[in-house]
Amino acid sequence: MYFSAFLRRTINVPAKLNPLSTAYVGGKLITFLPHAWQPIVGQLEWILLHPHLLYMFLLLFTAVEGLFGLLMILGLTTRLSGLVITLLAWSIGAAGGWLGPTCVDEWQIAAVEGAAALMFMFTGSRWLSIDQYLAKKYPRGLKIWKFYIPLW
Repeated sequence: MYFSAFLRRTINVPAKLNPLSTAYVGGKLITFLPHAWQPIVGQLEWILLHPHLLYMFLLLFTAVEGLFGLLMILGLTTRLSGLVITLLAWSIGAAGGWLGPTCVDEWQIAAVEGAAALMFMFTGSRWLSIDQYLAKKYPRGLKIWKFYIPLW
């Protein structure tokens, strides 16, 4: 889902990342504002009042979706990817709030995909993954900075 969102915004419909286009994803955040959970409302208002930062935020969000979606597909650093994707999913749910019975995408993303990513964070990946191969080579896990990310 996350890698496909990256592809949709960068290849299929690049107008979604063009602030001058009617398909611009930043416009979707305006529809989030009345329904967002209260702690998120101030952040949404602030980012909407600074369009240049909104554009940079959307580029960063799209890049993170693409990177961690691809890592999840490959089964590489699955636990870390699960954590990041859980945070992405739940942030979409908190920002989207309840948009009514006609638009349940944000709740599906937050509930189903957030729970699935959380499951990957706790269980890791199994035999059809790069993690499984690397776990044999690095039994303590991958060292990222001064932390070890378990792969099993």
